[in-house]
Amino acid sequence: MNAAPPAPLPLIPAKLAMPVLPRGLIERPRFDEWLQRLPDVRLAVLQAPSGFGKTTLACQWAQAFAGKVAWLQLHASDNDPRQLGRYLVHALDRQLEEGCPRSLLLAEREREPFDSLVTHLLAELPPEHAPLLLVLDEFEALTEREAIRALRFFLRNMPAWLTLLVCSRGLPDLGVAELRVKHQLLALDASQLAFENDEVQAVLAHGLPITVNREQVERLNRRIGGWPSALQLALQEVQTGRGMDLFLDSLQLGHPFIRDYLREQVSDGLDSETLDFLQSTCLLERFNASLADHLTERRNGREMIERLERSGLFIQPADHLRQWFAYHPLFACFLQGELSTHQPQRIAALHLRAAEALLVENMPEEAARHAVLARDPLRVGQVLQAHGRQFYRQGRLSLLKRCLEVLPAESIAESPLFTLLQAWISQNQLRFDEAERWLAAGEQVQQARFSAEEWVRLGADYKAVRAQIAIAQGDQQRAMSLVHEALACEPLVMRTSRVVAMSVLAEAHFVQGNLAEAQKQHEATERRAREINASLPALWSLGQLSEIAIAQGHLQKAYNLQERALQYIEREQLPATPVMEFIHRVRGQVLWEWHHLDAAEQSALQGIEILDTVGSRWFLQSYALLASVAHARGQQSVCADYIGKLQSLLAADDYHVDWLANAHAVMLTYWDSTQDKDAIQQWLCTAPPLKPGANHFAQYNGRNHARAHLALKQNDKALPILRQLQVDAERHQLVMDLNRNHILLAQLHWQREERQQALDHLHKALTLASTTGAIGSFLRVGKLLIVMLKTLQHERRLDELESQRADRLIQLAQQQRDFGKAIRITLDEAVIQDIINRPDVPELIRHSPLTRREWQVLSLIHAGQSNEQIAEHLNVAPTTIKTHIRSLYQKLNITHRSEAVQLARSLLSKIQGD
Repeated sequence: MNAAPPAPLPLIPAKLAMPVLPRGLIERPRFDEWLQRLPDVRLAVLQAPSGFGKTTLACQWAQAFAGKVAWLQLHASDNDPRQLGRYLVHALDRQLEEGCPRSLLLAEREREPFDSLVTHLLAELPPEHAPLLLVLDEFEALTEREAIRALRFFLRNMPAWLTLLVCSRGLPDLGVAELRVKHQLLALDASQLAFENDEVQAVLAHGLPITVNREQVERLNRRIGGWPSALQLALQEVQTGRGMDLFLDSLQLGHPFIRDYLREQVSDGLDSETLDFLQSTCLLERFNASLADHLTERRNGREMIERLERSGLFIQPADHLRQWFAYHPLFACFLQGELSTHQPQRIAALHLRAAEALLVENMPEEAARHAVLARDPLRVGQVLQAHGRQFYRQGRLSLLKRCLEVLPAESIAESPLFTLLQAWISQNQLRFDEAERWLAAGEQVQQARFSAEEWVRLGADYKAVRAQIAIAQGDQQRAMSLVHEALACEPLVMRTSRVVAMSVLAEAHFVQGNLAEAQKQHEATERRAREINASLPALWSLGQLSEIAIAQGHLQKAYNLQERALQYIEREQLPATPVMEFIHRVRGQVLWEWHHLDAAEQSALQGIEILDTVGSRWFLQSYALLASVAHARGQQSVCADYIGKLQSLLAADDYHVDWLANAHAVMLTYWDSTQDKDAIQQWLCTAPPLKPGANHFAQYNGRNHARAHLALKQNDKALPILRQLQVDAERHQLVMDLNRNHILLAQLHWQREERQQALDHLHKALTLASTTGAIGSFLRVGKLLIVMLKTLQHERRLDELESQRADRLIQLAQQQRDFGKAIRITLDEAVIQDIINRPDVPELIRHSPLTRREWQVLSLIHAGQSNEQIAEHLNVAPTTIKTHIRSLYQKLNITHRSEAVQLARSLLSKIQGD
């Protein structure tokens, strides 16, 4: 007699239960549209590599689903068809009112083949039912063909009220293509599941004990590629602002926890052929089947790429045609680390093969990068000889620098092209003496090889470099002399030499304050640059033209020029270069002046993203803009963070006065807001010296000096500086600087209690602002601007446009958050009238009005002055002050000085609007 079959193993309850969601999850409303479509499709697929939050999103959808949910977490043991059948039937039986008892009985006997069991189950399911969602999590665990084939049959024939949601690392073999054509598929992949910047910021804001600035948020998301697991690691490790910077650095170097995770979850389960393919191609930023074949020395690139995609590895398409692919940044870093650890001898050969293959693909920039990493001077020299001019025209200066570092000094000196490229690189890094040494070495070696006519033309190339150095060193006369010599003939080696010489001439006119001539020269430079497809000088000239427009007070024109530059970049599909940061940053400065803070911040962040691989020293201007935005928003900790970054950069490097002036301006504003007088005094001791205000950066530096003296109550030192700046600005028609100087002069005279002079300057500033559109420069004054503008409205006749602008500025100043809680305004007559007219002011103040003198006394009491100090300030006897105090106490129904101070503070806070 046959023995009875063994009883089936008990079901594991956890496999049939929806996981518990972790605390602190953020809302991701951009997925709501997909959630609403769930009942209308047969199959929904969340497909992404490990750690992309597939199960979490499935849980969130399940909780929000308008119907019941059956959950089944799959495991390798479910490749046993009978076991899979039991779990599938039990999962559905629990959610159906009448269950599926016949199928349940068959499943428990474990005698029915899986496909037969599925047929019985489909027959037993009711034709009509409320919507039900069946979730199969970790579908990649299923590899048994019989099981997958039966599930595919189940999907094709299941009732319309049932939706199957699959979470899988790879694309499930469930007839996806057919369902997509029939609009019965809802599919999200890693690119859609990846966290966006706003979501990363929300997670960090909820989970970290510190405030992380937007620049750190976006840099973090670039490093992690939106991968949720890496974001969770950041929550565990980062406790300070410095800790975030260290964490970002560790991601680039290969974080040990991420390395362990990827080994355990990904690489340990790979076969040798797949692992070899990954390590052979991981050095490429992007690759296609042809490149993969070249590096692996096989003919199965397309097949391997498709296999990687199906397997759910960290590979993503780099174009919409799915011809080019790239590895997730952290996975690429992991693979490169594994290659370096286990097969370091392969690296140089792989780089060299990559360079050769990329040249065949007509991708010289990427070929040059790999030739550099292979440390092969011969290949680097060949690439530079063929494409070096193109690299320079497109502004690929960082790449040129790395290429030239591989070449021996004698090879550079022997080649006029290499000498010029090296000199331009040194000049760009402000290493002027080094640039001259390269030029001199080249001249010494090369002269004998050229005819007299050729040598003159080569001299034009060299003089263009020297002219750029001269203008950067502030020697306009020498620069213009060299420019005229350089333009006397056509250059021999680089057509861009003539364009650069034209640009230097324009810049010399700009520095000297000849804006009209500078504009004319830059327009000619841009036209010539476009003719020879030189995007670097073309964009530079557009940026300079926008700065000229700003100096002339035409901010809208400047914005339009920047828009033209960005359209040029998009139309020509130009790769990101540092000059593009210049365009975005100047655009951000215009947007800040217009008080479009979100757009200004985004411009600065776009600039930093462009510079991310160039080096942090170039972040200075963008950090200054981000600090200005944070200050305008009243975000003290964020502003302090950026100020710290500025100080670190300034301590480590030398910068042009233009860059210094921008950085110093926001630093002084921050120190003034936080009452850090010592920092302001220390700055004055080391500040760039004052120079004639013939250009915007000399004007900016002069205002910084004046602003520092104002903050230290050294008005007599600030006044002559501002007066001279005004004379210079008027002489050179620097309208924007005139506007800003009038604002600062108004503040100065107000502090000196020279009321009418202050109002004169404020009125002129307001009139100019009708043309310039200035807002940010006014708001930099702080809460004092409110009382100054209200007084101007009270005492002067303003035209309609000026009046509207004054109202707008008052509203913005009231909304502006101050770093401290101190009241920054005083009880001036215009403010008093405003207080009396407010509906939220106590009736007592309206019905027992104080005299003008009593309001003045109340204001000085609020300022903390004693009776004797008030008497001296108002030039009356102390006994008179006591009389005024008794009268205002009686009218206000108060008895103590502290009550007067509190009342004044309450009244003023209504106007200040903190």
